[in-house]
Amino acid sequence: MKALVIEDRNSMSQMFCGILEKYGIETKVCTTVSDALEEMDTYLPQVIILDSSVEENRGMSFIDAVTPVEEEFESRKDFKKRLESGPGILVVRTVYEIVPTDCPFIRATLVRPFTTDQLTESIKQVIKKEDRGQVPKIFKETEALDPRVELVRRGMSFGESYIFFEERPILIHQTMQIFANAGYDMILLTHLRPKVAREKFGLDKDAEVFTLSGISYPLGTMIEAVGDFISKRKYPLVAIGDLDRIIEHCGVDMTMRAIQQMLSFRKNRNTTFTLLISVDDSLLTSNVRKILTEMMTEYKNKEE
Repeated sequence: MKALVIEDRNSMSQMFCGILEKYGIETKVCTTVSDALEEMDTYLPQVIILDSSVEENRGMSFIDAVTPVEEEFESRKDFKKRLESGPGILVVRTVYEIVPTDCPFIRATLVRPFTTDQLTESIKQVIKKEDRGQVPKIFKETEALDPRVELVRRGMSFGESYIFFEERPILIHQTMQIFANAGYDMILLTHLRPKVAREKFGLDKDAEVFTLSGISYPLGTMIEAVGDFISKRKYPLVAIGDLDRIIEHCGVDMTMRAIQQMLSFRKNRNTTFTLLISVDDSLLTSNVRKILTEMMTEYKNKEE
């Protein structure tokens, strides 16, 4: 099965593709509506994820272009066949945007911000019944688990530290949501602006976001913010979704010292918190990878 992702923000397209590819769906990304329209006839996707914000909120023009119109000499039977063979479109939008009702290919809409579970359910809605056999994994019936039970199933517990070695921050994204659903308090340390970070990671408004920006990331201020956060929350969780970017800006030594200082809060301040960190290990030396696994537990996906 093929999916076309129409998205011009790299972080969002990575998230969409990560979820799709997890279920065995081939992906292609287009950053403009015109490129997406060109791909339609050659790539032939069965699923399309369209972000309305593409090209400064011009995404809906894609819907206008693909909405089928019955040709003058086309029979009703042929027109119906053309409709049935069309792709399923998932429109990602804001709560204020109105989705056209005259395009039969639109089978689901998703309001930003959203969780990965909501995204997965929306993708399932746009896949036609006759195509579901191509992606059985996404339709596999699973028992709805209590999030605390799900954490146990994944071998995770509150008060521990976990390092996720992944090219795209998908597993940490899912884990953050499970902890959030279980009632834990969260602070995300990232280079993204708070609004963008909440959209990317599907966080609610109660989750705190500390943005690292500028030529030199303010690690000292970040550590202070973490210390203040964990001292005021009952079940604090600290997450870093892009450690490789911090290493790029601050260097390995300063970044490792910052992690060590955060971990020392457990002993020095007699407090308990969970630390989650995601990093693309293809960008790390073997020595840095070893240091991280000595400080934290490497998380391995049991579902693979």
